[in-house]
Amino acid sequence: MRKVSIAIVALLAVAFVSCKEKKKIQEIEPVEEVIEFYEPKTETIASEVVLGVSNYIKNSFLTEADLKVIPSLDRQFKLYATDLNGDGKNEIFVSLVGSYFCGSGGCTMLLLDSNYKLITKFTVMQGSIFVEPKTENDWKVLMVKSEGEWKSLVYADGTYPSNPSVVEKSKQDSPSGHAVVIFDEAQKLDIYEF
Repeated sequence: MRKVSIAIVALLAVAFVSCKEKKKIQEIEPVEEVIEFYEPKTETIASEVVLGVSNYIKNSFLTEADLKVIPSLDRQFKLYATDLNGDGKNEIFVSLVGSYFCGSGGCTMLLLDSNYKLITKFTVMQGSIFVEPKTENDWKVLMVKSEGEWKSLVYADGTYPSNPSVVEKSKQDSPSGHAVVIFDEAQKLDIYEF
């Protein structure tokens, strides 16, 4: 009898709790929230461009001695291709990834033409590059932040200034709202190996 009483009490407790929980669920009003996610626009980099850049890094940019000492984790790069001079051919920005190419002042970046020839080797680059629609010397002006100041990198004599830290502060307070942003942290660019 005692076992039956305990079983009945347990059954009633479960039923009471179940009813109460159902009541709680019914009292909660559904909330509809729309979350929009925008995938950053990035140009698809064709495999022949990746291969061309990788070959340039291994065969022209780095020496055999460099290749022997660079750890495999530092043999990586990101790409962004855009036409800087209006000739209909994309120039290629290459951001070298890893401690071998980065120091306390920033990282090494390359700018190559469509034939994988070096235009500029940028040193101590930090953060994003802003490609302005404005041109000087028939090439787009690049804006970068260096040592807390905006710098305008203007193409002249076949290249852009390689070290933004020695360029005078820009007359502009910031990039224009029409600049194309390259190597922004929000961009999910692929990382390639060489």
